[in-house]
Amino acid sequence: MNKQPSIDNLDRKILSIVMHNARIPSKDVALVCGVSRAAVHQRIQRMIEDGIITGSGYTVNPKTLGYFTCTYIGVNLERGAIYSQVVPEIEKIPEVTECHFTTGPYT
Repeated sequence: MNKQPSIDNLDRKILSIVMHNARIPSKDVALVCGVSRAAVHQRIQRMIEDGIITGSGYTVNPKTLGYFTCTYIGVNLERGAIYSQVVPEIEKIPEVTECHFTTGPYT
């Protein structure tokens, strides 16, 4: 049984800040939190190692690229095992930016 990592109020404050801006310098986070840059860095590293923080990246605004509509389409397959053949075909459609596969009674 995996033990759930524990976080304190400072961790929560750091998470709140970096969730809104993953590129914010540690020194700026430290200033807001009233701790040293090293403390922020160590806590972020620990939260990465504990799996609390799972990555960072950029969010793209699809409207700036000409995508003004978001549509979800369900495709029911006769056999779930053929998804590995179907998904690559769907991904060939230029307008498709994401393709997800789900299973279960709510698909």
